[in-house]
Amino acid sequence: MYKGIRNIHKWAGLIACLFLMVISASGFFLAIKGKVDWMRPKTQTGAPFDHPSQLVPVDQVMEAAFQAGFTELAEHSHIDRLEYHAEDNVWKVLSKSGYREVQVDGTTGDVLSTGQRNDQLTEDIHDLSLFAEFWHEWGLPVAGLLLFFLSLSGVYMFFVPVFRRWKFKRTTGKQEVKM
Repeated sequence: MYKGIRNIHKWAGLIACLFLMVISASGFFLAIKGKVDWMRPKTQTGAPFDHPSQLVPVDQVMEAAFQAGFTELAEHSHIDRLEYHAEDNVWKVLSKSGYREVQVDGTTGDVLSTGQRNDQLTEDIHDLSLFAEFWHEWGLPVAGLLLFFLSLSGVYMFFVPVFRRWKFKRTTGKQEVKM
């Protein structure tokens, strides 16, 4: 049984390591995304305002984003989400495809910044959804199960020789005393 578990452990480890390499490399970049500007555009600062009534309406924010010139962000159906950052008075308009971002001033409605959201791309790599929805829905859970099995089989393979040595020493020690 020990050799069978070692063999399964070896092949499960080989398969799991492919997932682990992708997940760990992308996880590293996600961990540093706030520290490097090439992962996501730096948040700009909009004009100050005294009262929320001075903020531009959402339709004006979307129109400003459409005028930025990205084909991935040319109409309402292309928008993945709108984020308002009150501390900076900036709207971020994010596209569903192409990982585009347009930052719009919350008071004037002017485009402050346009850029690429590499952190979103990295997130899609990290959760395997970039490759296919199948890998996100089934590959990631299978990788988790493989890692759980590797942990259990690794602990088993570590302690079996320890237990055998302990049992051998205990058995040979009793025999020496009887002689």
